[in-house]
Amino acid sequence: MKTIFVTLLAFTLLLLSCIKDEKEDVINYIEENGKLPEFTVKSATGEELHSEDLSGNTTLLVFFVTTCGDCKRELPKIDSVWNELKDQPTFRLVTISRGETAEVVNAFWKEQNFTMPFYLDPDKKVFSLFANSTIPRVYLVNRENIVTWMAVEQMDLSAKQLIGKIEQTINSQN
Repeated sequence: MKTIFVTLLAFTLLLLSCIKDEKEDVINYIEENGKLPEFTVKSATGEELHSEDLSGNTTLLVFFVTTCGDCKRELPKIDSVWNELKDQPTFRLVTISRGETAEVVNAFWKEQNFTMPFYLDPDKKVFSLFANSTIPRVYLVNRENIVTWMAVEQMDLSAKQLIGKIEQTINSQN
């Protein structure tokens, strides 16, 4: 009985961590047609990425946590997008782990056989520029660093459909 209770409690906490962080209403600070805020994130090896480095590229920006069920559902699609478009010279993928260490994300990446790059936001400061809660968050950003599309919790797109949306953004800017 105790095992069942602990399992149900753990599942409930895991589910709630994906959907909403606080009991307040979800506030999106960045919406479609909004400008990407200025931020800096670091890779697991310490390489810095600044938001201004993304100018001139079409960028797919993703916030996730490795323990989030919704993130676990969407991240394989994102990895498929990466594998399809990684050689496209004007495409950037920026996956940002919210509140986790490099060790945790590296272990998850290895377990999932992901090849896409990731960056860290250990104190959630970068995430707080975009919203107050709720992940995963996926933003498609054009070469002027304007968000052209976004999804929260679920994309409602297959990897193939997302690739089409990205390619359309790339081609519309040529």
